Amino acid sequence: MAPAAEQQAISMAAAEEQHQAYVQLLRTLLQDVVEVPADDAHPDCVFIEDTAVVVGKTAIIANIGATSRQGEEAPVASALQQRGYQLRHLQPPATLDGGDVLQLPGCSTILVGLSARTNAAAVQQMQRHLPQHVVHGVPVEYGLHLKSALTALDGSTLLYSDDAAGRGISKAVQQLPGFGSGSIWQHVAVPDAAAANVLLLEGQQLQLQHVVMQEGCRKSEVLLEQLCAERGLLLHKLPRMTEIGKADGALTCCSILLP
Repeated sequence: MAPAAEQQAISMAAAEEQHQAYVQLLRTLLQDVVEVPADDAHPDCVFIEDTAVVVGKTAIIANIGATSRQGEEAPVASALQQRGYQLRHLQPPATLDGGDVLQLPGCSTILVGLSARTNAAAVQQMQRHLPQHVVHGVPVEYGLHLKSALTALDGSTLLYSDDAAGRGISKAVQQLPGFGSGSIWQHVAVPDAAAANVLLLEGQQLQLQHVVMQEGCRKSEVLLEQLCAERGLLLHKLPRMTEIGKADGALTCCSILLP
């Protein structure tokens, strides 16, 4: 959540309408969408991504960094266990929000933002639970989460917001092994921060890779239209999720993608 001084009043009716449009698009594109019931005791539970990270058949259950949100993990863990995922719980002193975790498509590398919500102990525990992967910690100097400013468009393109948060994270990533000069990864600055957070949908049930973005900034839309056309990706635009954004939320926050 944003600091109290920066918060704006959220319209619950508009928030529900915008969230349902998001869910409906996912149901249109994916054969299997599971909704976890809302928990009125945890008003931030709509940001379900923070509760768990699913890699293969392993579900890393987060220890959410904000004390007020701890407890959101339990119903998500139960739902994942019922679907056959092997649960691995992070233990204190590790704290982790799933919004800090970016699984790069097409490879075994995972980027984890070292933010106010996620610490180095979480990176170390994730690496132990995922020995077949390489888990890198990435400093997040500005903003709430890594994916607030950096997401993957495909297996060779990283989108970052063209602001201090995005530029800082992009620079830190390029200093990691395999991401510097001569790597396959292209870093693309996106004018609008909300448009730099895209949801990439891929898998056996999809004949094409789909990218979901928020509308609201024409320069960003033109840029992503061009990038998707060049890469053979199908771009979908959702109306701006204004009410989710007032609580520092974005597209990726509202779902957990299951391999």
